[in-house]
Amino acid sequence: MTNEPAPHAHDATSAGGDTAAERAPATTTQTGERVVQTPRGVAATLAQAFVYGMFPLYWAALATVPSMNVMLYRILTAAVVMALFMLATRRWRGFAAAVKAMWHKPCVFWMEVAAAVLVTIDWVVYIRLVAVGRTSEASAANFLMPLINMALALVILHERATRLGLVSMGVALAGGALYVLDTGAFPGLALLMTFSYSGYCLIKRFIPLDPFQSLTFETGVLAPFAFAALAAQPRFGVPAGEPWWVWALLAGCGLLTAIPLVLTSYGVRHAAFLTLSFTQYITPTIQLILGIAVLGEHVPAHRFVSFSVIWLALAVYTFDLARRHLERPKRP
Repeated sequence: MTNEPAPHAHDATSAGGDTAAERAPATTTQTGERVVQTPRGVAATLAQAFVYGMFPLYWAALATVPSMNVMLYRILTAAVVMALFMLATRRWRGFAAAVKAMWHKPCVFWMEVAAAVLVTIDWVVYIRLVAVGRTSEASAANFLMPLINMALALVILHERATRLGLVSMGVALAGGALYVLDTGAFPGLALLMTFSYSGYCLIKRFIPLDPFQSLTFETGVLAPFAFAALAAQPRFGVPAGEPWWVWALLAGCGLLTAIPLVLTSYGVRHAAFLTLSFTQYITPTIQLILGIAVLGEHVPAHRFVSFSVIWLALAVYTFDLARRHLERPKRP
């Protein structure tokens, strides 16, 4: 992630800080964009997966606030957080120049707007599922998300997988199929969340903004609509009688939203999409554990068979990733 609007400004000392010798082999997208996997890119994808996994506890505490209003607060407060950050770090001028350059490329500009819409859909559906006690369903749908992203990586981004990587994908597909057979149906509403976030991650691969610029743009585009929708409601969309800490949690939505999205933006630009796909298994696993252990949801014991198969796939892919890293030529 650089502060320049150019989409390919990734030199040996790019924003990730990884030197050329530390880099993994590059993959190339259909648009010819060279994406290099770095240790920090992988770390970013892991970090965002852990942060997202802890979200159910936060949204469950806001269950008394309508899920749509929680989403509106996420947009509005995240926009404020990003605007303050850009001003404090003197990045605003670079951001304005990057957006101006993107404006002259309508296709790219509207792709970024589409990304903002897709991530908003993901937020609304997920918060709604948690609020009505269906965290396990959201977790199950998220177990299918990596499979969707694997297909996108192979078909659209033309990424290459090793033989062991293909084996891990096959095992993951078997785990997903076991889940579907076990439940007898797709987790309907949750799949909308899954496809919207997969689309969001894919679009981010082609956006010529650094993660801070990208999130500032996305939240800034939606913030006026969020403010108008909240201002039109009594007490700015918060039910009467709510304690002070509900307001505090709503105010904190901005920072909570910004951190994983910045990490995601960095990860999709500095890690293979296949790697991002497999790290996404961490999020639903944490959500599943929290749903059962903390939120009191019930999941049939036999359903853990499919989850175990999927985690076997993750273990195989992790082993393959570590093996390839160790086989890379070392720095002299």
